[in-house]
Amino acid sequence: MSCTCSRAGSPEIAKSNQETRPKIRTLKPVDEDPMIGETPPSALNSWLTPNPLFYIRNHFPFPSVFDPSESTWEIAVDGAIGNPHELRFDDLLNLPRRTLAVTMECAGNNRRDLEPTVPGNQFDTGAVSTAVWTGASLADVLRTADLEPESVEILFEGADSGEPEPGKEIQSYLRSLPIEIARHPDTIIAYEMNGEPLTVEHGAPVRLVVPGWYGMASVKWLQRITVLTKPFKGYFQTYKYVVRYQNGNERPVREMQVKSFISSPRHKSILKGGAICLSGFAWSGRSEIDQVELSADGGHSWESADLLGPSTRYSWQQWNYSWGPAKRGHHTIISRARDTRGNVQPMRSVWNELGYEVNGATSLCLDVL
Repeated sequence: MSCTCSRAGSPEIAKSNQETRPKIRTLKPVDEDPMIGETPPSALNSWLTPNPLFYIRNHFPFPSVFDPSESTWEIAVDGAIGNPHELRFDDLLNLPRRTLAVTMECAGNNRRDLEPTVPGNQFDTGAVSTAVWTGASLADVLRTADLEPESVEILFEGADSGEPEPGKEIQSYLRSLPIEIARHPDTIIAYEMNGEPLTVEHGAPVRLVVPGWYGMASVKWLQRITVLTKPFKGYFQTYKYVVRYQNGNERPVREMQVKSFISSPRHKSILKGGAICLSGFAWSGRSEIDQVELSADGGHSWESADLLGPSTRYSWQQWNYSWGPAKRGHHTIISRARDTRGNVQPMRSVWNELGYEVNGATSLCLDVL
């Protein structure tokens, strides 16, 4: 099996994904208010996710009082800087363009796999997608702002707002980044997705894209950038998007954990005997994927899959494996991944109160005739 998608590194990738476009054109709904949807299983066979099938996770309804036109949108740049100003859309276009293929995963992806069940959107496997994003490096924007030496974080405000939970004060979606991540050249303010202008559901006209981090960091409908001299303690920074363990310890959600899944054949498929091609994807926010392994005996023995084509630093790695079942009947196949830093996908996910970073080894059930 060979991959038919173009790979990352140039804008042309966004124009060359016709071979892998799935027939289904709608998201798998998770919630309607606000709109939340998963990428359908058929689209998870494609290295590049078509824009209409890229998963959607919102905390509030789409912004209702704003002009998304490129000509009028402005981002306020303020805080601990010597040059407060309004950043116009045309200003972004005049900065050097940066194009990156980035896999983005919701921090709550696979939450439904946890037992006992935890609150929150019960995502299956589809809250992960890959797109090619084009925009301006945030570092170029910050360079013109003249940051004060005491700066420690950059705060980002989206134009969406609402009650984060019933009875709470109405607020905008706010997230901060450590200054070293904000200044990384690959953290971008994006205005294109797969070679097309952003759509409203994906943050038009501009959004933040933080490669390697879970999706909550990539603030949509970006309207304000504030430089801080103290760490931000907002709702979506310290109450949500925190991994809280049963022993009372906690840590912030940041980089995506190493993870893999089997995309083909489908779960509970009935197949004829002989060689069966297993395929899927693996990714890690910390580094590139080094190995994907599969087991058909409950994890007692493992075989390495073939990694397909060149990978990119921030996108998932496609893989396949030709499996010859030893006998007919019911089989369970397990996949796990390892990245180049030695992080290995665990056999079991670690239960936590809010259901984040679920990355236990995934399994696929098949019946072989």
